[in-house]
Amino acid sequence: MTRGAPVGVGPASEKGIYNQDVAVATAEAAASGATTAPAVNKRSLEERTFCFLGYCPKKEGYQTQKTTTPFVTPVPTTTTPAVTSMPTNVVPSTCTPVSWTNTWAFTSDPACPTAIEVDTFCGFINPLDPCAPQPAAYGPPTTPDTVEAFQKNPVYSKMALEAKTPTGYVQTFKNLSASVQSNSYLAYKILESYDVAGCAKYCDETDLCYGFNVFIERDPAWNPDQCSCTNPASIAQYKCSIFGSSVEKSAATNIGQWRDDFQVVIVGSNGYEKGIDASPPTVPGYGNPQDCGNKLHNQPKHCLGQRSFPGPFDASLCAAYATKQNAINLKAGLFSKLLSLLGFSNGRCVQFQAAELEMDGAGWGTHCRLFTKKFNKGQANLDVSNGGSSKWGCGKSFTYDLA
Repeated sequence: MTRGAPVGVGPASEKGIYNQDVAVATAEAAASGATTAPAVNKRSLEERTFCFLGYCPKKEGYQTQKTTTPFVTPVPTTTTPAVTSMPTNVVPSTCTPVSWTNTWAFTSDPACPTAIEVDTFCGFINPLDPCAPQPAAYGPPTTPDTVEAFQKNPVYSKMALEAKTPTGYVQTFKNLSASVQSNSYLAYKILESYDVAGCAKYCDETDLCYGFNVFIERDPAWNPDQCSCTNPASIAQYKCSIFGSSVEKSAATNIGQWRDDFQVVIVGSNGYEKGIDASPPTVPGYGNPQDCGNKLHNQPKHCLGQRSFPGPFDASLCAAYATKQNAINLKAGLFSKLLSLLGFSNGRCVQFQAAELEMDGAGWGTHCRLFTKKFNKGQANLDVSNGGSSKWGCGKSFTYDLA
């Protein structure tokens, strides 16, 4: 668990989902042997299934943020929802854990009156513990406290509909009843208001962030799991989640979940992604980035290798892959091979392409292609979303030349 602010003190957050150092090491390991162009045949380059060099990513198992369970339609009510005062998240004293043993690691701190969980601080209340109060909520609650009243509360939809799009971003969807779930998920934080500008700032300050989702979530005031009190009051959380990919309407598929007998639902969900004027990411050791839009280069005669890596779009993975492959080839003596008529070596990557890979309209990861010849953006002609039975797509694509 990534621990944020103390429960009841301030907004909670979550970071560290994507470890770039580990991802780079994985990319380097992809260059496992000496290769020459063409590393793969033309047919495999044109496959729409993205099964590359024996690595076949599957749809199952990569929806890392997905927590949706079957949605049950609430019993209709004719009561008009209303906004009341802010809840305090106070747990009744009669609520106690049931058949639960605390297995967290504890440590002593002279400044604290009691032992604390490792990597926490005095006064920390673990929101995962049974009956634990959940992070402080800043959204106006709904009366009556029902799922349907929450979903129909006009106060929430008004916030989403009237939100202004931040400079440098474009809005991709508005006022949906589902949040984004994507393999490119980076982090989230709880906001103190429906603060689209604040969420944009959070994205701007986070490496690899290309889009974000602001929404209002109906959460329990305390954790009902293994708690004697199974019907907690609801709280309204303003949430901001950020992603290392484009954020499209098709990726807003998380309609909520069940937490024991409590139903979590989502309303007022807005999506934003960085505009077309956003600068391409910089990659040390490589330059001359060219924007190829949503197309890939299909150059099997000059392809030294290609791999796909799940997670956010990260061009540095392709740079690590290319650099390592060049080092392996140099050690193997492949640079001593005869140069082609066009003046390039079949064993040296002089340009790589990094593409944001999508599946079912949601960010999936980074696709890399290594080339022994430099191509311009106008020569990118492969649209992976066309043909075949797969649901792959390309959100953005750039080429980089070896400096």
